[in-house]
Amino acid sequence: MSGPVRIAFPLIGGGHQAYHTVPVACALSQRPGVEVVVFAGDSTVRAVAEEIAGNLPGSTVRFSELRRSKLADGLGSLLGKSSLGKEPMLWRNRRELGAFDAIVTPEVTSSRLRSMGVTSPKFICIPHGAGDRAVSFEPRFQRFDRLLVAGDKTARRLEESGVRPDRLRITGYPKAEYVLRVAASRPPLFANDRPTVLYNPHFLGRLSSLGQAEAIARAIIEQTEFNLVLAPHIRAFEDADASTRARWQALAIPGRVIVDTGSEKLIDMSYTAAADIYLGDVSSQVYEFLLLGLRPCVFVDAHQVDWRDDPDYAFWRLGDVVSPGDAAAACQQARARHADYRVAQEMAVAETFSPTAGAAARAADEILACVAGGA
Repeated sequence: MSGPVRIAFPLIGGGHQAYHTVPVACALSQRPGVEVVVFAGDSTVRAVAEEIAGNLPGSTVRFSELRRSKLADGLGSLLGKSSLGKEPMLWRNRRELGAFDAIVTPEVTSSRLRSMGVTSPKFICIPHGAGDRAVSFEPRFQRFDRLLVAGDKTARRLEESGVRPDRLRITGYPKAEYVLRVAASRPPLFANDRPTVLYNPHFLGRLSSLGQAEAIARAIIEQTEFNLVLAPHIRAFEDADASTRARWQALAIPGRVIVDTGSEKLIDMSYTAAADIYLGDVSSQVYEFLLLGLRPCVFVDAHQVDWRDDPDYAFWRLGDVVSPGDAAAACQQARARHADYRVAQEMAVAETFSPTAGAAARAADEILACVAGGA
């Protein structure tokens, strides 16, 4: 191959996905003969990506922003569905992205570029998150030339879903490697000795406890023995209006209760690192919480799910599963009951994540091998 190897990292799904690929982009940029460009979907995502790169010395990554469709963005804003702009944005940038040797993405929508005539680059996915829900193993993953995954669990389930084994590589979790590098400089969330509950409802109300979240938060606040971080998935408020955000923010209590509807702390593992108890429903963030240290977990079953033999709910075996009305009481009991789940948590973390150290470098190696046509 003459000239530099050119690798594109499009980020069309939000700043939370940047943590999974930008550390890899930075590692690649330090390799001789490699040109790396991160294409952000908007200025907010670009700022997140540039901050990550700024914390990784030696990076020579270039940053650019994808051209957007004003019509699609306007329609998405009108309908309260910002995701409508993704495919039109890919269409507008297909020629520029198609000129690269590889396109590395943390989500599956970018694989639509292939049906838009972008066939020359290798398509490589580093999935964001390491959860159990079926969406993490959907058919579109079969479109990629290479999938770089966190551990054995994801590799096995992708293979079971139809991905060819020769396209799978276990490289670790670059997001965690990056977070562990910068975590030591973070100040504590609270200036007191109360244990902290992180309540992390998912954004999909039909699966999560989001509809009951305000009542659950009030019940925990009334107990007075905990600090509380109410931190829904960052997509929960991506289309929310000011009055909705204000209603949630009214639950905040300085020095004791944080309500976060959109800050970077929702995506950089600040809360999963600092909390003592995880309270959630279907978010894969529980695995990030446990990767940083085994601690008590409580799961809210807001929809009376038949979950016990469902692999999409495997993580509910890692703590008590309770109704919304029992969530606050379960947090009080969680530390005493943690011993019942410690072995299961150890096994789940080992299956979900290969060693964190060196994850970005291993992913970089596999990207270059894929471009070169290696096995």
